[in-house]
Amino acid sequence: MRSGDAARALTSAATQLEPCSGVDLVKSLQASDPAGFETFEGAARGVVNGQGLLWRVERPGARVSYLFGTMHSSDDQAKQFDDLVLRALARSHVVAIELPGASTKRVASELRRLVANRSFRPGGDTLRLLPEHVRPAVEARVARAGIPASVANQLNPWYLALALSRSNCAAPIQRSDPETADARIERMAHEQGAEVVALETPIEQVDALASVPDGVALRMLRDAAERNTRPEDIESTITGLYQTRRIGYLLAMRGPAWAGMFDADGYADFLSAFITRRNVTMLQRALPIIGEGDAFLAVGALHLPGPNGLVEMIRSSGFTVTRIW
Repeated sequence: MRSGDAARALTSAATQLEPCSGVDLVKSLQASDPAGFETFEGAARGVVNGQGLLWRVERPGARVSYLFGTMHSSDDQAKQFDDLVLRALARSHVVAIELPGASTKRVASELRRLVANRSFRPGGDTLRLLPEHVRPAVEARVARAGIPASVANQLNPWYLALALSRSNCAAPIQRSDPETADARIERMAHEQGAEVVALETPIEQVDALASVPDGVALRMLRDAAERNTRPEDIESTITGLYQTRRIGYLLAMRGPAWAGMFDADGYADFLSAFITRRNVTMLQRALPIIGEGDAFLAVGALHLPGPNGLVEMIRSSGFTVTRIW
C-alpha cells in the first residue's frame, strides 16, 4: 500500500541501513492528546469511503465483483487475508492487479530503467528552485538519504521527494517468506485457474510519478526538511491504519484537525498527485472487467478512499459499491 511499484524500484546511494522502527502517529496522538485525537477522528470519519478494505461491486444484469485494498508489502500481517477476502477471491474468474509480476526481476529491472530515464533534470537547477533559506536543510536531508547535493541538483523534484519518502528501516536480512501481498494474490489466482490481468503498465506508473508537479514535490521536500518528518513514522502510521481498515484517515492528517502534531500537507499533496492520475487509468481498465462480473480487483489501499478514489469512481460509473469488510 506504499506509493506503488515504481517507488519500490528506486535504488538509494546509501550503503548501510540500520534496523529501526517508526512511531504510529495516530496512536501517539490518541495517547498524548485525547481531545486533539477526538477532533482529528471527527474529521477522519468524514472522509468519503475512508473505512473498509473489501467492497462488493454490482449492478443489475451483471454478476458480482469485488474490490480489495492491499499493501505493497511482504509483512506477514499484510498477507493474512480475512476469510471474507479469500472467499471473494475464490469466487472470481478474473483477478485484476496493478502490475502482474511486479516482484519479478524482469519487471523490477524495467521499472528501474524507466525511473532512471525520467529522473534527470536538464540544466541541473533543482535545489535552486527552493527558497534560499530552506535550501541547506533540504540538502542535508537529501544527503542523509545518500544523495549528495551535486547529484540532487541534477534530479527531478519528484525523484528527490520519493527518495525522502523511503523508510530508512532495513528489511530483515533473511525472510522466510519474501512474497508480497500482491504477489500472493496473483499466485492464488493462478492456482485456482483465474485469469490474471493488469490494471497498469510499468511506463504508466513511472509516467504518473513524473507528472507530479514540481511545486508539489518541492513542498514535500521542504516539509520533510523543516518539520523533520520521518518516513518510518509515516510507514508505521499507514500500517496501523491498514490493520484497522481506516486507511482513509490518512487523508485527514493535515491542518488544525490534526492538532498541529504533524502536518502531512506536503506528503498528502504528493500522494494525491501520484494516486489520482493512476486511479483514472485503473478505472478505464476495470470497468469492462467488472461489467462482466465474477472479478476481483486488488489495488493498493490508498487507491480506495476519497472523492477521487476508486470506490467513488466506480460508484459514479453506475455500479452499487458496498463495504463488506
